[in-house]
Amino acid sequence: MPQTQFSLREKKYATQKLKILDAFDEKLKTKSLADISVKEIAKTLEISEMTFFNYFGSKKEVLIYYIELWSLQMQILAEGREPLEAIYLIFEKTAEIIEENPNLFMEIIASMALYGMHEKNIAVGRAERVLRFGRDVPYKEGGFYDVVMPLLLALQLSEKEKHFAYTTLFNTFFATPLLMKCPEFGSLKVHYKEQIDALFKGLK
Repeated sequence: MPQTQFSLREKKYATQKLKILDAFDEKLKTKSLADISVKEIAKTLEISEMTFFNYFGSKKEVLIYYIELWSLQMQILAEGREPLEAIYLIFEKTAEIIEENPNLFMEIIASMALYGMHEKNIAVGRAERVLRFGRDVPYKEGGFYDVVMPLLLALQLSEKEKHFAYTTLFNTFFATPLLMKCPEFGSLKVHYKEQIDALFKGLK
């Protein structure tokens, strides 16, 4: 079977799983995760609550699934680019995503703070990858570390510089959006760029 083809069953499963994710994404634009019930999502999608649990064990697993898809999206963005250029683009694209739906990102941060880094037990199937990205992106479990660290390794930094750069990028990525509601914050994209500029200027 060619890479971009899959069975009707695979397509149906992938389509429903992505619809559930997108329904949460839309609801999170105006509500917190705690205020969104599985019953509400099921009603929106005209499915049963049991059907939801056939795809996700909990609402938090939907957030993990979102992170996995983000990781694949950034993998695509980085393909064929110089490592430093890829880092800038990843932060730029993520800034656009966050600014479109800040609540979703805040829920991810809150979940990480409360429960730590989750086990990666939510796989992204081949049909899901094709339906979301238009092609079969090679799948590997992902997160911020998995996206950024290979790029830092490619920059051939010293061990000390590598760990300093990763820690700084991690803090920039997750902490800067928390300031978005400050009156003089401006553009997240600009703040990300300024901080990455300062980091790599200091490493030269």
